[in-house]
Amino acid sequence: MRPRRPASPRASVTDPLRQFLQDRDVLFAYVLALVRDRDAAEEIFQELGVSILSEAGRGVRPGDFGAWARAMARHRIADHFRRTGRRAECNLEDFGQVVEQAFVENADALERHKARLAYLRECIERLGRKARWLIDGRYGQRLSISQLASKLGWQPGSVKVALSRARRALGQCVEQRMRAAGYDERPATG
Repeated sequence: MRPRRPASPRASVTDPLRQFLQDRDVLFAYVLALVRDRDAAEEIFQELGVSILSEAGRGVRPGDFGAWARAMARHRIADHFRRTGRRAECNLEDFGQVVEQAFVENADALERHKARLAYLRECIERLGRKARWLIDGRYGQRLSISQLASKLGWQPGSVKVALSRARRALGQCVEQRMRAAGYDERPATG
């Protein structure tokens, strides 16, 4: 039995553009792994988004969005190497197949990761206003403990305690939701 996915307005949508937006981090990581140049990966990723938007406009609804999007990404990467006159450091097709196989073999881990992120977002929304502000300031805006303390008029030690409590509450909330959805949270042993 597959675990239940988190409640989300996008959970049952097959629209490629929505899937692209939902899976953008994974797809960007895939492009970056193949290109190994952040600027080029950004450019290729933007081209990939345009291609997916174009296909969505034509009514394309792939059965396996991830495999379809990764195949499109490989084509955009090959185009990039041709356009720039740069050669891939290894056989792109062979390496692409290896990376694709890694995605296929780790599909369950990817689903678990997506579920954890969705539950984390839900749990953050359930935090109190001040705890949510602290979490956003520390991790969203990357403010230091001292900066947070200054903005709140608190001592740095008080900020550390409040952040620790917020992180603990988030961890418990996410784990409860994962268990309730049927995900086994014990680390896999090999």
